[in-house]
Amino acid sequence: MPTGHLCPNCREPIKPDWRLCPHCGNENLEVAARIRCQVCSRPAVATLRTCPHCGAYLKAKPLPFLQMSLAAILVMGLVLGVAELWPSVQRGAEQIALAIDPPTPTPTPTVTPTATNTATFTPTPTPTETATPVPTATFTPSATPTETATPTPTLTLVPGAPTPTDTPTITPTPTPKYGKPVLLGPRDGKIFGQNEELFLRWESMGPLGPNEYYAVRMTWLQNGQVAYGGTNVQDNFWLVPPDQYWGLADQFTGRKYEWYVYVEEITTDETGRQIGRPISEVSDTLSFLWQ
Repeated sequence: MPTGHLCPNCREPIKPDWRLCPHCGNENLEVAARIRCQVCSRPAVATLRTCPHCGAYLKAKPLPFLQMSLAAILVMGLVLGVAELWPSVQRGAEQIALAIDPPTPTPTPTVTPTATNTATFTPTPTPTETATPVPTATFTPSATPTETATPTPTLTLVPGAPTPTDTPTITPTPTPKYGKPVLLGPRDGKIFGQNEELFLRWESMGPLGPNEYYAVRMTWLQNGQVAYGGTNVQDNFWLVPPDQYWGLADQFTGRKYEWYVYVEEITTDETGRQIGRPISEVSDTLSFLWQ
């Protein structure tokens, strides 16, 4: 805080523009509001009771009534003058606009004359006499005989006995070698845990040939799409490997898998590719939940 400005009451440093001392509350009259004395019209501190210049009771001098009246009259005169002159200003602006950009005159439509038919005189031709031709004798040649082609006799075939046609024979549908496999378990809809052994079992169809297998097929929904799995075995059971199939089915289905069995014959074509051919009916379908 700058030095040299002290409160005259408590002698504490204060700023020169502070009206009240923050330490003791003393009022600095030097920065107090000033008014004009009503008697001598000289400025004085508003907190004083007597004018330091004339000694009269200090009271603020009111604004002169004449000055206020003149100011009000001047303002009212300006407002009335603008209100009276405004229509003239608008008319002058419109006249200036018309002088700068006069309106384009509208052309008067012209009437197209209608053609009138004029009668014309066509002279009538005068008939002239013409000579009547005298008929003359004409020689008509006699017709020359022409050769006529003799028709060739057409050979007509006499229908005989109808030709026998082969009667179509119905090829019998081959009967499957094996019947319909019967599924034993697990029961439909059974729930399994992740660490439980999951055996799929069915009734034996008897001894199978060297190239004949039980085709175990599974289906499930994976990411909303149908997925397929399974294997071929010659036993009448299959232990489903959890590392290959657990957790593949969508959770919103309850991890549901469906399975069925049929007998399949595996052959190899000329390219070495193995081809499976069903040789039994397809079993019913069961399901299980692998959670």
